[in-house]
Amino acid sequence: MQHEFFKLPRLYSAEKLENQNEIILGTEQTHYLKNVLRQKVGHAIRLFDGQSGEYLFIIYQIDKKQTHLSLKQKIADQPIHQKQIHFLFAPIKKARLDWMIEKTVELGVTDFHPIITQNTEVRKINEERMTSQILEAAEQCERFDIPQLHLIQKLDKKLSGWSSETPLYAAIERFDAQSTSSVETPKEFGFLIGPEGGFTEEEKTALSKATTAINLGDTILRCETAAIKALIQLSE
Repeated sequence: MQHEFFKLPRLYSAEKLENQNEIILGTEQTHYLKNVLRQKVGHAIRLFDGQSGEYLFIIYQIDKKQTHLSLKQKIADQPIHQKQIHFLFAPIKKARLDWMIEKTVELGVTDFHPIITQNTEVRKINEERMTSQILEAAEQCERFDIPQLHLIQKLDKKLSGWSSETPLYAAIERFDAQSTSSVETPKEFGFLIGPEGGFTEEEKTALSKATTAINLGDTILRCETAAIKALIQLSE
């Protein structure tokens, strides 16, 4: 991509962009472009669809509910996907969860799997809101793909349905586990971070049979800190 395009607004399009000469954006994105970014007729924006690369479009009509765009050129091809990274996590309080989702999107997570453990405090998630957060994070960090949000499940059901072909690493506190520095991850893997109260002994027993336990160090980390540390070390 040419450097001249980097400063232009960048939005996700749910509509496939390949072979499209015109695109119409809906109310929410129109409000963002018009009232937040102050975009006008003649201004250029970047669109990506998570499948076919990135495109430059020009605004030729904008009103309260819709933005009409015409294609100018394709500016980037869709990159070849390097790794598929599954992140299994027990939901935490809102502000910290928001931060964790944003940063793990930036660091390459492709699949989010919320789980319920025995000590999970937050047992429901707003799927629409979290999906929106994932999209916004992908837009901002220049990702070309959109991570998938899976349905929330209890830990035992998630483990029983997990594919044996995809290694799953679990950060378990105070447990005999190997260091992440000794782990070589394949192109697809998953990692699991527990709830604020930690895993129960029963859960640790189940995890020891279904996952590879990893050690994140001697200190006890907050959930969002553990997620970032595990992701960085397992992705290296």
